[in-house]
Amino acid sequence: MASPAKLPLWRSVGEAYALWGRNFAEILRLSWPWMAVIALPLAIIVWLQGSTVTGAMEAARAGRPVLEEHPLADMILQLVGQLIALPALASVAVAWHRLVLRGEHAGPELYLRRDGVVIGYAILLFWIGLITRAPNSAGRLLQAVTGPVRALQTLTGLVALIALFIVARLSLALPALAVGRAEISFGAAWAATKGNSWRLFWGYLFCILPWVVVVVAVEFLFLTGDRVLATLVLLAIGLVWIPVGMISVGFLSLAYRHFFEARA
Repeated sequence: MASPAKLPLWRSVGEAYALWGRNFAEILRLSWPWMAVIALPLAIIVWLQGSTVTGAMEAARAGRPVLEEHPLADMILQLVGQLIALPALASVAVAWHRLVLRGEHAGPELYLRRDGVVIGYAILLFWIGLITRAPNSAGRLLQAVTGPVRALQTLTGLVALIALFIVARLSLALPALAVGRAEISFGAAWAATKGNSWRLFWGYLFCILPWVVVVVAVEFLFLTGDRVLATLVLLAIGLVWIPVGMISVGFLSLAYRHFFEARA
């Protein structure tokens, strides 16, 4: 098998943003019905997390270590919130993959696709997300027992970084599944992207970095002791992530096309 061609990083990132911008109205049309469906249950989860998040932000502002009183309960709430958002993300992502790769537009009706492809995509996305969450979750539980230990925090960060490199390559199985190529497994994605870990990692990072900066700034400015305001801010961030996240989904589509379709 020939060595995988290098992914054109900057061209792919630029095209991901360009496609997102040109089709922004379409992405909003795909996203808003799901945003409306998950808004209430997500608001409940965010409300329950409110005091923890505001407490962590106040500690960070004061330069104090962030200590969670109930780390296990907080992680369960976080997981439930992610599970609530998962069908929405999967459904919109499948439509966006198919538009980018096949030029296929969803019909004019209200978009709430939830067929076998979306379910399979959501399951795959959950396992990929589990890889990225595991180091941080383990670190939080250990620090609840030991306290904020610098060496443990460094180790957790290093393992989380390695997990991101792994996920950046495995994630190419997602657009493959969205366009009906379920035979492209994690193993096939890993083999096809050999020598491209850095390019895929940086590509994904540059596709989410502007939103991460906005989120950090908004949380720093508005997450105070007011639980109602904190709930509204966190809910808005969670919902808006659906259309904004399609930038990185578009990058995945372009990377998939480069490694699996361009040479074919």
